[in-house]
Amino acid sequence: MNDKFFALDEEKRARILNAAMGEFLHGFAQAKTENISREAGISKGLLFHYFGTKENLYAFLIDTAIETIRTEFIDRIQPTNADLIETIWQMSLLKQEASRQYPAMFDFLTSAYLDTRHAPLPEQLAHMEKFTQMRDRVLAQTVENCDKSLFRNDIDPRRAMEIIDYTLKGYGESKTAEAKRSGIAKVGAEARENYDAYLKEFREYIDIFKRCFYKN
Repeated sequence: MNDKFFALDEEKRARILNAAMGEFLHGFAQAKTENISREAGISKGLLFHYFGTKENLYAFLIDTAIETIRTEFIDRIQPTNADLIETIWQMSLLKQEASRQYPAMFDFLTSAYLDTRHAPLPEQLAHMEKFTQMRDRVLAQTVENCDKSLFRNDIDPRRAMEIIDYTLKGYGESKTAEAKRSGIAKVGAEARENYDAYLKEFREYIDIFKRCFYKN
């Protein structure tokens, strides 16, 4: 299916992807393929020639975004003998870097995450789950290989990570609830604009985790 798309020159591929990501910011159900084709400067028939269905295009965008995040950011995390809590902090910094380097992709992934949680189709949810699985895999590797000597003697690093993870998920849920008031199309852009403030607040959590779980 996508061989025909990859046969296009890079500029045309980028134009189609950017048009599609921009349109899907409004949600899968609301997105219109005629808007995508018009913005990309191609016919609607060509768009379906490249991707077959609207669902296939949406899934391709999610997979492309996740693969870009993995190869250019996640793979840079070194879990061996790492400071577990500082690794979590570094992941937040990498997320900010990704949002600045690929703003359209960041906005699309943020919108897609909220959209698939609201009214997911099974195939859409499966594709978005890849992002969560990638994150969980990195954290599991980091817990397994982290410098356990940093932890207090009465603290199990795995239990500490569970507590940290629960806290971060709750924190993320609260930020998501705040952002959704503006509509999913604007969530990613607002997150990028306010990322410095988010990091300042998040750093406070990181320091609290260290005081709770690490030796003085």
